[in-house]
Amino acid sequence: MAKTRHVVGVVQTPAADERPIEEVWVEYRKTGSEVLRNKLLERYLSLVKYNAERIHAKLPDEVDVEDLMSAGIFGLMDAIDAFDLDRGVKFETYCAPRIRGAILDELRSMD
Repeated sequence: MAKTRHVVGVVQTPAADERPIEEVWVEYRKTGSEVLRNKLLERYLSLVKYNAERIHAKLPDEVDVEDLMSAGIFGLMDAIDAFDLDRGVKFETYCAPRIRGAILDELRSMD
């Protein structure tokens, strides 16, 4: 049941993206909705940026951080598709090595 808020005499229900992330995960697993997948991608995009910037700091300037981020997004997408809610592991913990792996694979292919 959605909570309601009163704002200057107007009753509002929370938008879909204000739901707890756990609810989004459960619904995504049930439906496979592309809209929910995109919400999850948006939610965890900062992890891609963080990992891409950390790896980029150790590379020559010729390597573009945007290319690393693109590869990392593919790793994030794969992690979202393969994540098992029942294992009790935080998604952030699960996806970080997959993002790094996708970025490192892209670097290997650039060589």
